[in-house]
Amino acid sequence: MQLFSTPNKSVLHTLFEIYTLLWILSHGQSKIPDAHVTCIYSEDCILPCTFPPSTEEVVFQWYKQGTLIYSFLEDEDESVNSNISVFTDEVSHGNASLLLEDSSIKNRGRYKCVVNTTKAVQESDVIVKVEAPISGIAIGVSPTEHVQCSSHGVYPAPLLKWSTEPSFAPTSLQAVTRISADSNDLYSIESTLKKMSTNSTLTYICSITSKYSSQSWRASLLQTEMTVNYGQHLVIPCMAPKNLKNHTLTWTFISMNTHTDILTYYSQTHRIKNHWDGQAELDLNKALMGDGSLYLNSLGSKHSGIYICTFTGSQAKHIVQTLVKISASKAVSQTGNGGSKLWVLAIIVAALLLLCVIFYIYRKFKVGKSKHSWQDHHQDTEMQAMHEGHSVEELPAENKPLAQHSKGDS
Repeated sequence: MQLFSTPNKSVLHTLFEIYTLLWILSHGQSKIPDAHVTCIYSEDCILPCTFPPSTEEVVFQWYKQGTLIYSFLEDEDESVNSNISVFTDEVSHGNASLLLEDSSIKNRGRYKCVVNTTKAVQESDVIVKVEAPISGIAIGVSPTEHVQCSSHGVYPAPLLKWSTEPSFAPTSLQAVTRISADSNDLYSIESTLKKMSTNSTLTYICSITSKYSSQSWRASLLQTEMTVNYGQHLVIPCMAPKNLKNHTLTWTFISMNTHTDILTYYSQTHRIKNHWDGQAELDLNKALMGDGSLYLNSLGSKHSGIYICTFTGSQAKHIVQTLVKISASKAVSQTGNGGSKLWVLAIIVAALLLLCVIFYIYRKFKVGKSKHSWQDHHQDTEMQAMHEGHSVEELPAENKPLAQHSKGDS
């Protein structure tokens, strides 16, 4: 289809108004029920206006809020805006629809199409709404340990609601919601919810719905914590919400404010992109059914941190944040294992040396005592033999007793 546009012509405009007035006075006028059109922000939008086809000359006008914005007369047109045009080659077929290119918030309002033919003057009104749909939703935890939910670039301002699983009374959920508009009149909505300290396994659910109820997005968040021993294997559970189809599963790791991608799984194609191959893995059969649990092998101290599981589907997002702590006492014993072995070995060697010394001293003492006893016994035996084999007379002179003198000698 060919689009036709020409520069503004005040003379043509005046003639067209006079021509239209004469047709209105001389012919009957018909009114068509209002049409309702919702234009999508930044996309082209067609405002319908049809009439019975005519081989004769056709003239028509478009008004917005009572102000003329487009005129068509004798195959020439006059437009107040460069992004407004008609399908000129369709006019003879009864199509006077208006094309709004690159719709903006300013395009909303009431439009009127007035068509003049040789048979009648026809009017039709079009009520135009402009909507910037919800394109995404974000949920997370702030540094102050509040749950945050937000969406940006939305028109009109959407509605936001909090809930939990297990459910709590809405009045017990303390949330603060702020709405602001940018230079293009698009809205951002942000809400902060105070966490319920009574339940650490609570799932927080944020729902954002467009004002025209054409969309409803849902985001949920669950926070858990696990403590495991150094060097062990670990399974971090993560289950998708019910009825979530054609989802994408991503696992990320946060440590020391550094984000690292672990893996991404696409359920529609059954493909997986693993950045931690050999260290982390999924059960693909379970993942297809919505069980995205992560299997980790041989945990070390570097694996302490936050593991984030994110299921993303059509207008839905589910996040599970798991804080994993590696047992410090076990880590120390493992990291100091070599030193401990050396100490044990040194103690054993020292004990053996001490036993050897004691045994040596004991043996030496025992042998020395036996030798001394044998020498004493041998000496006593010799002395006894000497005394038994010799008389007193046989003793040396110096050993003999002095002879007693006789009385005669005295």
